[in-house]
Amino acid sequence: MNQLNNNHSDIIIVGNGITSQFLALKLSKMLGNRIRLIIIDKQKEDNPSSEYVRALSISLSTVNLCKSLGIWELVKSKAHPINKIVISHSISDEKKTSFLNLDNRVNEEVASYVINETALREIIFQETSKLSNINLMHNNISEVKLGSDQISVKVNDQILTSKLLVAGDGRKSIIKKLLNIKSVSWDYNQMALSCLIKHTKNNENIAVENFLPTGPIALLPIGDYHSSVIWSVNKNKIDEVKNISIGDLKLTIEEQFKNYIGEVIAVDNSSFFELNFSIVRKLYSERLVLIGDAAHSIHPLAGQGTNLGLRDIICLSEGVIEAIKYGLDIGTTSYLQDYQKKRMPDILTSALTYDGINRLYSNNIGGLNPLKDFAINLAESIPFLKKSLVKGGSGVNIRY
Repeated sequence: MNQLNNNHSDIIIVGNGITSQFLALKLSKMLGNRIRLIIIDKQKEDNPSSEYVRALSISLSTVNLCKSLGIWELVKSKAHPINKIVISHSISDEKKTSFLNLDNRVNEEVASYVINETALREIIFQETSKLSNINLMHNNISEVKLGSDQISVKVNDQILTSKLLVAGDGRKSIIKKLLNIKSVSWDYNQMALSCLIKHTKNNENIAVENFLPTGPIALLPIGDYHSSVIWSVNKNKIDEVKNISIGDLKLTIEEQFKNYIGEVIAVDNSSFFELNFSIVRKLYSERLVLIGDAAHSIHPLAGQGTNLGLRDIICLSEGVIEAIKYGLDIGTTSYLQDYQKKRMPDILTSALTYDGINRLYSNNIGGLNPLKDFAINLAESIPFLKKSLVKGGSGVNIRY
């Protein structure tokens, strides 16, 4: 990866996160010197920040993407397979009333893994750093102009131009703000606590999700005696959770997962983040396309946010690769409309499914408890349905 030495490129990618880096790597590896990319990152550091401690769930569709880029062995060496998924419903913090046990395999292949976000960022950054057709600059964008034959981006006193602008700059996208791009969105009235824990019992690579009346709490294995916890809580309980002592947090986690992890002996890297639903009304406009969290923000209960964004870049890159191979304009609306047509069904299905599950289970309406238990128990009783749930979550059914 080089520093910027020319103001024109084929594609400008705004944002330097995992999704943007994967897009740059795929396009560069598939097209070589036939494409030139500029990545604009608002952060100053070239290297991934040490502050990234979030655990990511990567599905089989992401595994296949890594294999196609020749980086799967590197990623696999840092990842932890999820061999089994246990989903439960609790009518109180103590009493679980239904269980769903899923063998997390598709055609004998592990359907998902867990990896530390820092590790994945470092792997992908090291790969893109080797490529001479990717130019990186760290600065803030002040203006974007979309034209019929090119786009222009103002960065300080520089004007950068390209055939296509890709907005991959996250939930608080500056591109969306500058261009006044509208989204369908709502607040979940929830926040999530994320932390890493060390425990006394081997978790045996089992992921657990328990639906509490106050919101779901999930356990992801990141080592035999280490796990990641994501606890989503309704806003009326946020102050209580924010002020919880480490001792009480340990006890709460043990109460939910003791059968799988034993005692919690350490809690680290606790952080809070707000939860909301957001999908842009259109994934593209003239010479502009949105990917990842800039395009959609979904509930984290299934850990599918990163995978959904990476399916965006698989689809987008295939259209770009086809256009360049045939000498066509990569920013024309025909290719961008095709991206919208192929991606929006997956995005809407995923987002609304997880939204519906969260709404059903994250409430104190006692009359719904029989329905909640019935849904989980029904799924547990039908082997074909259980396999379908795992395959659906793996992303391998999605066609581009």
